[in-house]
Amino acid sequence: MTPPQVTALPAAGRVLARPSTSLAPRIVILGGGFAGVTTALELAKRCAGVLPVQITLVSEQNFFLFTPMLAEAATGAVETRHVLYPIRPLCGAWGVEFGEMSVEAIDLDRRRLIARHSRSPIRQQVHYDKLVLALGATPNVAIAPGAAEHALTFKGVGDAIRIRNQVIDLFEAAALTDDPWTRRRLLTFVVVGAGHAGTELIAALEELTRGILLRHYPSIPQDNVRLILVGSAVLPQTATNLAAYTKEQLLRRGIELETARAAGVSAEGLKLQDGRIIPSHCVIWTAGNRVSPVVADLPLAKTRDGRLQVNEFFEVQGVPGVYALGDNASQTDPHSGAPYVATAQVAIRQARALAGVLEAELTGREKRPFRFRVLGEMVPLSRRTAVADLRGLKLVGFPAWFIWKTVYMLKLPTLAARIRVVLDWTVELFFERDVSELTVNEGHGG
Repeated sequence: MTPPQVTALPAAGRVLARPSTSLAPRIVILGGGFAGVTTALELAKRCAGVLPVQITLVSEQNFFLFTPMLAEAATGAVETRHVLYPIRPLCGAWGVEFGEMSVEAIDLDRRRLIARHSRSPIRQQVHYDKLVLALGATPNVAIAPGAAEHALTFKGVGDAIRIRNQVIDLFEAAALTDDPWTRRRLLTFVVVGAGHAGTELIAALEELTRGILLRHYPSIPQDNVRLILVGSAVLPQTATNLAAYTKEQLLRRGIELETARAAGVSAEGLKLQDGRIIPSHCVIWTAGNRVSPVVADLPLAKTRDGRLQVNEFFEVQGVPGVYALGDNASQTDPHSGAPYVATAQVAIRQARALAGVLEAELTGREKRPFRFRVLGEMVPLSRRTAVADLRGLKLVGFPAWFIWKTVYMLKLPTLAARIRVVLDWTVELFFERDVSELTVNEGHGG
């Protein structure tokens, strides 16, 4: 394997993760999502005061994003900052070293990676004894021409803020025109992808636009707001009766379901494969993800979707000392025979299991293979309704919505985070949701 060619730059400042001069192994974890942060915390807790180990976490961002509540953040149901949690306080208390850097290359032969901070010209060589790949995935906007340039994505906190700003800004523009065609186009919101993320988002947008924003724009008729969900089927991987209930709920709320495939996105809107164009200034892309480019560039065995092939101990085929989980790994579920679905639920369980595998390797004990039966799934549909399949127990409406709120509130990483989110939900019961844009302009003036 040819080591990556990286331009030599002068060293300056503190170097993260120098080659260890002690007998303590260094475990480097890449990724600040559910998989990476949970692995780092769980391993640190297991080893604290017992095993000498140096744990280093590298992530492009210095915060952990609680993605199950991203749609609520995008539509103002919870404060955006309340679904973000700084990694340093989370991990620092357990002695986990952290570096906010982007990984540029991994040299598997020399057991090092090349990374740097976005504001620094200095590339760092981070050495490791064991490497955990939990870099997550990015939106697959390459599926359709123009999606990268003209569509909004729905993956990170910046996406949530941009979506909210775009929706409110389009309402402001629509309030200033009397031309019905122009106003109709301004108020047409299209979500591409009818899986969990797209379905949850279109339902939240319907509540925001028709349930909240229209009250503040008396010049806009209600029938001018058009919401379209594009996908071959609603919640295709969900139990049939729950998917049918979801479809019925969306149609009842006036959300249009378009089954034709997306062929491209332009400044004019979304083009479908049958040649039709949906005029829109707000096309949001949730139709699939692809693995991190760093993982995609590794010359290792992968599945068709680009994920690394790993065994029941998360070991990557063909390279000792390297592990992968979450969105980066294709691991077979022994109960179904199919790969585990890349969800937060699975990533958290994988992370805890991987921490146990690493601890066993450090102590010489027998490793335990990962065996996990998926607990179920829940999809919130806003307006105090949801669908839930809890190992065969199927719930819809308010009971499912209440369970979703309770479960994910308890999964928030800190007590302070739980209190903040519960307060957000409580305030929304008695007061109107804030509808101001969160724009940041370089210039001054009003």
